[in-house]
Amino acid sequence: MAVRDRVLRGALTVGGLLALVVSGSTVAATSFAASATHAGPKMTIEPLLRQGTVKMGALPVRRGPASARTGGAKAPDIDAFIHREEGAAATPFALAASGPSPAQSRIVVRQSHLGFNGLSHLDQRLADNGNQFSLEPPDQGLCAGTVQGTRYVVETVNLAMNVYDGQTHQLLEGPVSLSQFYGLAPPINRTTGVFGPFTSDPKCYFDTRTQRWFHSILVIQTDPSTGAFGTHAYTLLAVSDTNDPLGTYHRYRIPATDPTNPNCPCFGDQPLIGADKYGFYVNTSEYSLGAGHTSFAQLYAIDKGALEAGTATSFVHFSNLTTDTGTIQPATTPSGRFAVGHGGTEYFMSSQDCIPPDCNVRPTPSNHISVWAMTNTSSLRSATPHVHLSTRQLTVGQYLVPPPQTQRQGPLVFGADPTENPDGKASKVESNDSRMNQVVFADGHLWSGINTQVQPGTRSGAEYFILKPSVGVGGVQASVRDGYVSAANANVSFPSVGVNDAGNGVVAFSLMGRHWFPSAAYQAINSSGTHGPVTVSRVGFRPEDGFTCYENPVTGLPDPTSVCRWGDYSASVALPDGTVWSATEYIGDGPRTEFANWGTFIWPTAP
Repeated sequence: MAVRDRVLRGALTVGGLLALVVSGSTVAATSFAASATHAGPKMTIEPLLRQGTVKMGALPVRRGPASARTGGAKAPDIDAFIHREEGAAATPFALAASGPSPAQSRIVVRQSHLGFNGLSHLDQRLADNGNQFSLEPPDQGLCAGTVQGTRYVVETVNLAMNVYDGQTHQLLEGPVSLSQFYGLAPPINRTTGVFGPFTSDPKCYFDTRTQRWFHSILVIQTDPSTGAFGTHAYTLLAVSDTNDPLGTYHRYRIPATDPTNPNCPCFGDQPLIGADKYGFYVNTSEYSLGAGHTSFAQLYAIDKGALEAGTATSFVHFSNLTTDTGTIQPATTPSGRFAVGHGGTEYFMSSQDCIPPDCNVRPTPSNHISVWAMTNTSSLRSATPHVHLSTRQLTVGQYLVPPPQTQRQGPLVFGADPTENPDGKASKVESNDSRMNQVVFADGHLWSGINTQVQPGTRSGAEYFILKPSVGVGGVQASVRDGYVSAANANVSFPSVGVNDAGNGVVAFSLMGRHWFPSAAYQAINSSGTHGPVTVSRVGFRPEDGFTCYENPVTGLPDPTSVCRWGDYSASVALPDGTVWSATEYIGDGPRTEFANWGTFIWPTAP
């Protein structure tokens, strides 16, 4: 959802973090113990609400009429409503004059013959018989796994999900709306005009060790008559009962309203998920649904085995953890080779992407990130868990908020309307901020990346991090290797690092620039850093030309200075055979709707 510095429903401006300052350095860690008492961060045990089951393969898969696929006449005003809801806000500060100046990698085109187009805006808009909103951007939630010799690839984006056979690329199920999957009313019933709950920020994870599929999403209740946000919000989880991604799922609900906070009711933005041998972990950024501005990093730890069995009844909750960010990314371990020392260990990473008290986007450079470790996670299986959380600050290369990305000019459909786009040009594309992206624990290392500004030319690039973590008497510590992805005369954005057990992988991202339509690309990586050229796996077909590109998010009026929403993240995951599957947003050559032309591309690499 990436709500920071944006306006939702035309009325709610949300800012950032207000939390306890976490002190820490490269020589001393900060610890949060289960038995400790804190004015800020504290651990509590709270109830987990079970919401029954759903069978994925039994859900109806219905598309809207074929005539709706290319637009034509103006769509109903209800789609224009989403312009205001999901539009990009103007940058609230001047960009720093300069950023890091890493070496620029040359760009080569090697279009993947094993890759295929994933979900598009047309797919998600017409799922559930068209009872969906137009939405930008398609937050990417890719996961993959091999089950009894069959490779499954599951892609979930905002509002829709597909399941593919990874060998044949056959679509096995979908598009299924996420509201159907989680047992919710549709976002908008286009027959009755009744609004359903707002959903966003899907994630997906396949646990190789237990052969189970995990999904998550945020939900905010709405007024059925107006669509305005209500006063209750949740993080929803779905966990498969078997190894079949099309089988039955147990569904759970984590309350996110937080009535104890004076600035709430709140919701949990961008649920981030991870797992170790014993636990399943969720991080959210707590934002106010009311007039107050607040955000707290919330961390939830749940017994993984109980989730899989459908018997989970409680979770451990660490609240108000840091003022540096709302994004504490849990690690996933696609190989199933978890860190089992200290009674079970789960690692996390975070950057310094915002400033207190409201977690507005940090306008100045930073050269620190943090590593986190939760130990004794095997105790999550008991009635009285006793886990321990520690964090340590690490020094890295400088990073700062990236600028909007230029893209190649080309034919427009939505932007060809002078009432929407007076200057007739394709807009720049948002690159958001420098929050930590997907974290993977593989080959004994933690791997992740962030968006950053790079020079020359004030472009969007990426910084990657490779940590060797450990836990001692003083808490978590780590050595760090870092570097940059900078493409010659182009922008890269929203990196995700996927690495196999041999320590080989890719950094996947979107690529665009003056000579490039938004494309899907990657660069190889190992424990020594990135190497080789930036490789374009699928070349973009047209400019990004969606409804967020031309409309002022506050006034709802045409605005040539608007920036297209993009991202908010990509995904990469390694399979036990060493293959890495990646998915990112790009502009494909398939049919579009009037309001948006985004698509996704899914491809494997054998690093």
